[in-house]
Amino acid sequence: MRDLENPSIATEYVGHKAQATVARYSPSGYYMASGDANGNVRIWDTVNEEHILKNECRPISGKISDIAWDCESKRLIAVGEGKESFGHAFLFDTLSSVGEITGHSKMINSVSIRQQRPFRAVTASDDMTVSFFTGVPFKFQKNIRDHTRFVHAVQFSPNGDFFVSAGADGKMFLYDGKTGDKIEELVSEQDGHKGSIFAVSWSPDSTQILSSSSDYTAKIWDVNTKRIVNTFQIDSAVNTVDNQQVGNLWVVDYLITTSLSGEISYLDKNSGKVSRQVDGHAKAITALAVSKKDNTLFTGSYDGRVYGWKFGEEDNTTKARRIAGDGHSNQITAINASSDAEEFFSVAMDDTLRQGSAEEFTFSDKAISTNCVPRSLAISKDKIKVVATDETVLIYDEKLERIGSLENVDFKPSVADISSDGKTVFVGGQDNKVRMYQLDNGKLTASGELDKNLGNITCLAVHPELNLIAVGDSVGKIFVYDIESKDAVIQSWVFHTSRITALDWSDCGTYLVSGSIDTHIYIWNRDKPSRKIAIKNAHVDAVNSVRFLHNTTELNVVSVGQDAAVRVWEGKF
Repeated sequence: MRDLENPSIATEYVGHKAQATVARYSPSGYYMASGDANGNVRIWDTVNEEHILKNECRPISGKISDIAWDCESKRLIAVGEGKESFGHAFLFDTLSSVGEITGHSKMINSVSIRQQRPFRAVTASDDMTVSFFTGVPFKFQKNIRDHTRFVHAVQFSPNGDFFVSAGADGKMFLYDGKTGDKIEELVSEQDGHKGSIFAVSWSPDSTQILSSSSDYTAKIWDVNTKRIVNTFQIDSAVNTVDNQQVGNLWVVDYLITTSLSGEISYLDKNSGKVSRQVDGHAKAITALAVSKKDNTLFTGSYDGRVYGWKFGEEDNTTKARRIAGDGHSNQITAINASSDAEEFFSVAMDDTLRQGSAEEFTFSDKAISTNCVPRSLAISKDKIKVVATDETVLIYDEKLERIGSLENVDFKPSVADISSDGKTVFVGGQDNKVRMYQLDNGKLTASGELDKNLGNITCLAVHPELNLIAVGDSVGKIFVYDIESKDAVIQSWVFHTSRITALDWSDCGTYLVSGSIDTHIYIWNRDKPSRKIAIKNAHVDAVNSVRFLHNTTELNVVSVGQDAAVRVWEGKF
């Protein structure tokens, strides 16, 4: 749930156990009805932070496609996929039935309830029909067969006089809201939609309709003249297919359309242009880096996208900017930024290392092959890059020329780090050991092992000043080793219950932050090892990475997770 004025203010509901597919506010604003891919509908409180569950049911056996409330916030209709039924009408408090949703032979895509008495309802289906219902209780009256392909959306006007349908045939039809009789088709031969229409929304005064289509446009139609008032071309995504417009919203003066990529576009009705865009990850975020100079965030996700975030800019809002240029084609496994904040580097499962400008948010044309899947990326102050792959460890200089690699590897590397002076490389393996190497002109010479961990080594963090290194493993344990004596000086940080995914030291070197797939984040105090700050359930499913923000008086950390969210946490010891 986002604030329309400041979209970076957002809250998340995590009650569903399956993919959430639809959410609808009640007209009162106090409740939300949300559905998921397993056919569950949850009705929950929107006012309190806990989002207390009011009720839950499973009205149909398959995915919920749409939900509609009546104007009294008492009755709902949920529709979607099913076996015996494709929709159900029920009371929100007792869940008792208030009618039957029949008349369709295939999945129902959309439902709308007239917001005045006498109640009416309409549904749109893959069987190319629109069904019209009277109520309450809701009773099937007739099927409307004006569309020639799937019908994607139906919507009653706020005043109840009309409803509109839109479909994959690129057509929109206007109907009488009380009788369901067709008034006419909304058609424009010259500038009508050239593709499927996925969503429609009415203006608050019921005089205009906003439509969103797969032809990368959103249009405003005037109901009285049956003509198009404005056309908005949406073309910001890197892949043109991602520019398909699949959803929209018209609330007061806000006109919003959403792209297949997940990008939200604010439309200016007066100028006919996109006034603002809110972009971000739509898949699990798998990598995170924070620039030490200005706290610019770089994030990479499961689908290969990389974004930059200028933290705290423009009235304390933070916007995601997609990194332009030829990027990665597969999951990002690691990102890091140079100490001068001029460049960032990323590695991904497309077996490449790429360089980008941290100031211009663009990838360079240069892509370096790693020959196999890279697992981690570390950078020294003099821009020596160390990449751990499934087979070896690769060393690159400032110009991304390979200057060395780990030879005769008799273990499987999982992660690597490098000291800030670029003289020592640490390699964690899947045999529970960390091996130390001295680096000289690209040549790695073994200098010792750290072997107290009980699980596969999953992450490393070299202390910024002292001869210490923090080591996290697959069983949730964190050991801090003295590099010279190779002894574990801290062995009590064992509160994570599963694999450690990230470690990072604060600028002062006193605090260490850790994240895990157990969904928790801990901040540890090196001077007082028994003290800690716990951030429980920080992300749904898993915390994939966590980093300290720099140049702050408090222990502010940023984290990313499996839920595709970027979160900033404020705290003090």
